[in-house]
Amino acid sequence: MQRLFAVALLLAASAVAPAFDLQDLHEETVIAANWQQLSGEYDAYLYQTFNSAHSQLEEALKKVPKGKKPAIVTDIDDTLIDGTLYFTSLVGTNDIRSVQRSRYWWNHQTVEALPGAVEFFQYAHKQDIAIFYISGRFNDVKSVTYDNLSKQGFPVSSKEHILLQSADNTTRSKEIQRQSIENKGYHIIMLMGDQLDDLAEVTPKLTQGKKDWVHRNQNLFGEKWFIFPNTVYGSWESAIAPDYKSMLPIQKHQARIDSLYYKTNYLNTSDPTYASHLLLADVWRQSADYQAAAYQAFNQAGRVLQQREGENIKNPAIVVDIDGTILDYIPMYSSPMHKDSIRDNRYALWFLKEMEHARPIPGALEFLNSASNQGYEIFYVSARPQNTGRPGKDNDIEIATVNKLARHGFPQANAEHVMLRNEYCPATQIPCGKEFKRTAITSGKVNGTRYQITMLVGDLLTDFDFPEQELPPFEKSTVKNSHSLFGNKYIIIPNTVSTSWMRYTYSKEAGRNYSELTQQEQAQIRRRLVRDWEGKNEFKKVNSNE
Repeated sequence: MQRLFAVALLLAASAVAPAFDLQDLHEETVIAANWQQLSGEYDAYLYQTFNSAHSQLEEALKKVPKGKKPAIVTDIDDTLIDGTLYFTSLVGTNDIRSVQRSRYWWNHQTVEALPGAVEFFQYAHKQDIAIFYISGRFNDVKSVTYDNLSKQGFPVSSKEHILLQSADNTTRSKEIQRQSIENKGYHIIMLMGDQLDDLAEVTPKLTQGKKDWVHRNQNLFGEKWFIFPNTVYGSWESAIAPDYKSMLPIQKHQARIDSLYYKTNYLNTSDPTYASHLLLADVWRQSADYQAAAYQAFNQAGRVLQQREGENIKNPAIVVDIDGTILDYIPMYSSPMHKDSIRDNRYALWFLKEMEHARPIPGALEFLNSASNQGYEIFYVSARPQNTGRPGKDNDIEIATVNKLARHGFPQANAEHVMLRNEYCPATQIPCGKEFKRTAITSGKVNGTRYQITMLVGDLLTDFDFPEQELPPFEKSTVKNSHSLFGNKYIIIPNTVSTSWMRYTYSKEAGRNYSELTQQEQAQIRRRLVRDWEGKNEFKKVNSNE
């Protein structure tokens, strides 16, 4: 009754308010899609995950009980191959997901293997590890699924190793599927997927319950469980509110806003289209799946340090970014890339305001304190400005940053170890890149000690030492050429809402500085970069004739 009353209120309001339909809801996917389909950071996280799994295979095989056969169980879509086009092709339309659409997609999609996937599974197969593919796909597309995986180079022993829905397409529990594998004499050493349910039976169905579940099981992420970021769709979205799947588009829109940690920023936006495009990316970043991805990254960082124990490294140091890497933050919904917000002090004042709400990212505190206890020097290198420019407030952002890190318990949080935008810059280059701060650390300019940077932790490719190697940050080619470093020297935390990767990607598409464009021009570029499914018009044509 209560839900019916709420629906009635919404319908009544629609008589005087602008209509909100599926097309409006699909618009909220745009930046999430841009990050997953275009950013080098997404590719880097995939390489990091597969590298982490690869490094642990030998140890995992030692733990297989006698008489059992080792197996890896993996999801398919957006774990092994790109499945985002099915969902991003809804942008700009009022189309819906349907049984007919899904079946046509699986039968006609252009299959693209995700970075690092084929190489990892081929290696695992050579170690005599059985690979099982579990998916929610319909059973009648098993043959085409088998063919597509084989063509991409994935080791598929037989169709019996592809476990889909039942013959009548009744949804099967993935937990039951996993149990059936174990009942055949296999010992599952690793599970991989883009949803928590790909890894285990997750009984809590709403976000906070799932977060609690992830926290209780945090040590398994990156060891037995490997999660891949899927910002475009997933059960994490339906977890934001009860009965989310059955809601009207306007109700889902409101549920997304209500799920935000600090929704005032969304409601006070000066660029409503940018806020709309950013919304789903921000909702994902506050999901249990994101929390699991962060734990996974920091767990891998900790394992790398364990593997280095006994090595004679003189003055080892770890350089870590702050915003989006160890501290969560609230994104600027009010067009942060527009020139006006860059040229005045609102950008700097934003740091002071939002810092009050910033919380440690899951796994960051544990990792950095452990590293400090092991003798590593920790340097916090950030693009934050040192001050707001207000009279009599010299270094006010730096002071607030140090205090914030110290209050949360981050180790070595002091002015010497916190290095912000203009510090250690050449006189002719202000502001300067992070490479100058890394040089200060290794050359002894900080405190007279020459440190060896053994690990870099960040949420953007600019947080790593690509400039020193004369490699262009943000480019996917840079990530591919350096793929072996992710999960080893480089640890990346997924961040869908950072404006840095957006500014680079959108400026490249525009052919000029993105911040100089109007809000309308910026919106057009974001939409244009969303990848479409070429077969959707053919699907509509075939479906209309049935």
